[in-house]
Amino acid sequence: MDSYKRRGAGGVLYRMLFGSDHQLFAWFELLLITAAAMLIWVYQATLLYDRPQQYFFWPMLGPVVIALRYGFGRGMMSFVFLLIGFSVWQASHDQPFLLSMPVAVGTAVVTMLVGEFRDHWHDINERFELNHRFMEQKLKSFTQNYHLLKVSHDQLEQRVAGKQMSLRTGIQLLHTDALEQPDGRPVKLAERSLQVVSEIITLYQAGFYLVHDGKIDAQPLATIGNAHKLVADDAMLKDMLQSKALLSPADLIEHSDLYYQLTIPLSDINGKLQAVILAEKVRFVQLTDANVALVALLSGYIANFIANEVFVPVLKPEQRQLFRQYIRSQQHYYQRYAIDSSLVLFTDLTATQHLAFSQITDFRRGADIYWQCQTRDGQQALCVLLPMTTPSEAKQFIERVQSLLAGQQNAGSADLKLTGPLRVSAQQAEINLLLHELDAYNEDLADAANTDL
Repeated sequence: MDSYKRRGAGGVLYRMLFGSDHQLFAWFELLLITAAAMLIWVYQATLLYDRPQQYFFWPMLGPVVIALRYGFGRGMMSFVFLLIGFSVWQASHDQPFLLSMPVAVGTAVVTMLVGEFRDHWHDINERFELNHRFMEQKLKSFTQNYHLLKVSHDQLEQRVAGKQMSLRTGIQLLHTDALEQPDGRPVKLAERSLQVVSEIITLYQAGFYLVHDGKIDAQPLATIGNAHKLVADDAMLKDMLQSKALLSPADLIEHSDLYYQLTIPLSDINGKLQAVILAEKVRFVQLTDANVALVALLSGYIANFIANEVFVPVLKPEQRQLFRQYIRSQQHYYQRYAIDSSLVLFTDLTATQHLAFSQITDFRRGADIYWQCQTRDGQQALCVLLPMTTPSEAKQFIERVQSLLAGQQNAGSADLKLTGPLRVSAQQAEINLLLHELDAYNEDLADAANTDL
């Protein structure tokens, strides 16, 4: 860039003094080739030529090579050094000065032409190099702006599509339908399930099917769209029945002839497949990781309702195994969808055990699981599982519970022991130890009851 900008006498002087970036090597090569050219000149001066046509000034190649490699300045310096060196040698050996003016001028002209050509070629290459770097920067900036624009477009399209339904709202709607219409529960739940799932991931064409003994019923309980049909040999459907996992075309990229775009298995808390939702057409932009994880978690609650095991938000002390199954299911969701959950334990430390933990359930979220239990010391406790909840969100829940108990029971901070929040994925050892201590007391109660009988 600097050599391109410098012109006139300053530019010539700059090239003569500095030349290439590798200064030491450039000077070494200049002196070496100049010395070799001078030795060739000395040797050529001792030769006799019968005819002038046989003569060629071979030492000229030295300055020409330097000019071709390092430009006009270094080439002319090599020519000057060649003249000085040969003159010194002539003077030291008392030999006549054998240098004609045409040979000197011709060597200087050739060296100048070669040097100017090299400088011009070097400037052009430098200009192209700068343009190339500029285009690379532009391409990098364009790529970054494209990704930002794509993310903004996806978020805007999701907002235009409508507000995403929360897990709490979906479970409350399903729970209400399951309790209000016990006779027509499967059909009502099927219609409500398609509605709830479609609020999260828009379904344009889908069907809800019951499953008996691992086989899908031929007739759907509810459908969306007019052209929905059951294709039993679809690769995605077969894979879903085997793995019992929610699948989309992104999970089976090796298959190009898939009929369905989304298959949702509805497995209850015991792992039994109760029903499936098969969709031919969905809104692909809504198949995000968060939406897929939300639908997968919601499908488990739908399956429990279908299995006539109406969701009970508060478990009794003897239902410890069911509570463990809920925790294992959350661990499974984390392994597949990377959506973590939290666990919190509240313990009543008052002497009279007067803290009304039952009031906490009045403010529970739709997906939360409560287990009423006791510690080894006979203190009442409440273990709360918070699905799809980060530790920071769990701390907000804890603050609401503490303020609720303090306001209604006039309890101080020393009356309530808090354990957690514990992450279901990363703190399995602590959770297992905590549940083992609670199970030990409840098992003693069960053994004592059986002895009395």
